[in-house]
Amino acid sequence: MMASDPSLRSARSFPARLARSERAAAMVEMALVLPLFLALLMGILVYGQYFLLAHSVQQAANDGARAAIVGLDAADRSAIAVRAVDRSMHAIAGFVPSTRSVAVSETGDAVTVAVAYSVPPTSLIRSSFVPSPGNVIRARATFELPVD
Repeated sequence: MMASDPSLRSARSFPARLARSERAAAMVEMALVLPLFLALLMGILVYGQYFLLAHSVQQAANDGARAAIVGLDAADRSAIAVRAVDRSMHAIAGFVPSTRSVAVSETGDAVTVAVAYSVPPTSLIRSSFVPSPGNVIRARATFELPVD
């Protein structure tokens, strides 16, 4: 049997110790960086959904104002605008008509449709992990009435 030299044993275990310390360093780096990446990903999801909803609400207001200009009188224009807004907002996943409000106002030469959409509690926007712009999204659109 051969006698083992302590210097050879420590030379052989050095790469193993080095690999072990590199794994530990990688774990520490991952523990420091992963929360930042998750926060960034959550921010992308929350603000992406906010911008999608804001665009959808603005489009619904545009559709309502555009449809309202064909009405014969103020009551008719208001009813047409509300129907157009509801039709447009049904494209939003999880839309419930009670979560929106529509206000139709009219001046002598234009009709304005204002839409306010209250974000449902199950939405990512209501997450407390990332600060969000708000739980109510508002949009307004104005179209000129046709000249008689």
